[in-house]
Amino acid sequence: MSVADYPVKKNNIQIRDAITEDYDSVIQVLQDAWEKYSLLHPDISELLKQSLLSYAEPGPQERIVAELEGQIVGTAEIFHSADSAYDGYKQAIATPILRRLAVLPEWQGKGIATQLIQESAKRAIKAGASSLYLHTSAESNASAVRLYEQLGFTRSSDQDINQGVYSIEGYRLDL
Repeated sequence: MSVADYPVKKNNIQIRDAITEDYDSVIQVLQDAWEKYSLLHPDISELLKQSLLSYAEPGPQERIVAELEGQIVGTAEIFHSADSAYDGYKQAIATPILRRLAVLPEWQGKGIATQLIQESAKRAIKAGASSLYLHTSAESNASAVRLYEQLGFTRSSDQDINQGVYSIEGYRLDL
């Protein structure tokens, strides 16, 4: 079963491009979703803060949001290569990378992340890509890893990122 065929829970979520007026809400979604990681790994909380501050900066990525009745409840970004996705890290990925995938904690488990991933995969296919990558910490994000694996992502250990005491595992979805 491809990621596009994965069943999604019925909801009234609209997946759309983020607009500038969404940025404050998106930053709040990211902050709320990442709060537990800051508590688990205080050594990376500064990296997370810097990532939030850089969200509104212009860049080559596509930004998408999940909206329900006027409220932004999830977000994701699609970068078209590692060069544009990771500043300072050498990754040999020339296909799209899904980053900053987040859903408000009270909306997790309702299919929103699946819809954001499906939209990201559709956009990667439209861009002519044969795969989509993402990075996460299996240690602190086990439920997300289960979802990624259910959707067809497989470990890509050659694309892991080591940030000192904290390692981020690479995952690949063949499209």
